[in-house]
Amino acid sequence: MASGDLRKEFLELIGTTYENYGYPKYCGWIEGLLLLEQKEWSQKGISDRLGELFSASTSVPSVNRALKILESYGIVEKEGSRKIGFRYRLQSSSNLALSMFHQFLLLNQDFIVRLQSLESKNKKTDSELGIAINSEIKVTKIWNRAIEQILKSMQDEQGD
Repeated sequence: MASGDLRKEFLELIGTTYENYGYPKYCGWIEGLLLLEQKEWSQKGISDRLGELFSASTSVPSVNRALKILESYGIVEKEGSRKIGFRYRLQSSSNLALSMFHQFLLLNQDFIVRLQSLESKNKKTDSELGIAINSEIKVTKIWNRAIEQILKSMQDEQGD
């Protein structure tokens, strides 16, 4: 199998994984491209390069949406301005799973704070609500401990 075919298969695998996580395939294709061809890219450059591999299905707006997702998870970083144009590159320590688990941890921490606020408003007037809130807090704290262990393990592995 030619190297180009293997590279395309690599991009397809990452794209499918992203899609299974609930994200557009473009996200995986872009991460894979940035891993394979490590340089700074413009949106149009990414769109053109992916278009060579995946036909006309990679429009600049689709690439832009995917880049925004990847940027929000710390997978890519953006430099430049609207005036001179933006350039994108892979974060040196990027890892989708690591970024996702970190994001889950932050969301769960916010969820706990909101539940605790609701619990203080309840002031034990609705005991069933109080029980439900405490149950959610306990489960979310357990999830957070598990996520923290996963994050530590992944960070240790990346350090090796």
